[in-house]
Amino acid sequence: MSPHDDRRALILRSAARVLLERGYDRASMDEISREAGLTKPGLYYHFRSKTELLFAVMTFAMDELERETFAAMAQATTPLEKLRAILHTHAWLITRERDRAFTLLITTELGSLEPEDRRVVVQRLRSYRRLIQTTLEQLAAEGGLRPGTDPTVAAHTLMGMVAWLSFWYRAEGPLEGAAVAVMVTRMALASAIPDGHREAMEA
Repeated sequence: MSPHDDRRALILRSAARVLLERGYDRASMDEISREAGLTKPGLYYHFRSKTELLFAVMTFAMDELERETFAAMAQATTPLEKLRAILHTHAWLITRERDRAFTLLITTELGSLEPEDRRVVVQRLRSYRRLIQTTLEQLAAEGGLRPGTDPTVAAHTLMGMVAWLSFWYRAEGPLEGAAVAVMVTRMALASAIPDGHREAMEA
């Protein structure tokens, strides 16, 4: 990663924290610039408006999710291993304190984006959900999906189960993030696969 990319990532993570803590409407570019260690003109050099900054934050979040997910899936050879990789990567990213704000903002602040930017983010979320659904369909074709389970319903449900982590998990709490990510992955898998497939519980 270049120094420019490092700086941009720092700005976006700082912005995500302020936007999460204050809410989009109440957060100011002054607060964001201070959090990022910039002057206000310096922040406007990178982003012309708060709305543009919010879109950049969500784009960065989706980039991180996709990059980490595809890297994890590259190590998998079966549909079950791929599904485990998808779910665990998402849970792991949420339980890393520096990334929790990104996931929660996508859930809570989509309505604050400009319409075209919102369509872009929604389309990327749909593509991610389709990745889960396709993997579930592959699993079903092998007889590895719980009988009576519809892949579309399961994809929405599993995505929601993992995403809900961003609402309640706190790094400063008593639960260690990596352990939580493993537990959530196991519970999500258990809801979708037959009871006899115990090996799938290992994340």
